[in-house]
Amino acid sequence: MRCDFQRWCDMFAGSGAIGLEALSRGAKEVVFIEQDRSAYQIVKNNIETCRMQNQSVLIQDDALSHVQNKEHGLFDVIFMDPPYDYDLKSLVDVLVKRPWYDKDTLFVFERRASEDMTWCDEHFIMIKQRKVGQSQYVVAKIRV
Repeated sequence: MRCDFQRWCDMFAGSGAIGLEALSRGAKEVVFIEQDRSAYQIVKNNIETCRMQNQSVLIQDDALSHVQNKEHGLFDVIFMDPPYDYDLKSLVDVLVKRPWYDKDTLFVFERRASEDMTWCDEHFIMIKQRKVGQSQYVVAKIRV
């Protein structure tokens, strides 16, 4: 899949692998958000190793706090892979009230395979849902 000229947000970035993959496939910019200090350093090192500093914005912050208080313009893709015990619905309830997306933005969620994702119906139209091992991936667009 090509990501030509897209702006991505890799929220709960971990190692930064998803955002770096998007950059390698043509994304013009990725905003990486990671709260954990050691994971933040790993993302930073990986961005530098891949020489992607000019296309990357790296932020060490809590996702909910950051969404409530900062604006980055519109994203084409918002990827969220929080810890499985994280209250993703509460974050999404705040995010959908912020100017981070438009009607074409893709939201991608990675969650535990057994998690009921019907709460997404409140804000999103599900495009695809796939279970792989212990995880599930949901691709959705905002309801307009």
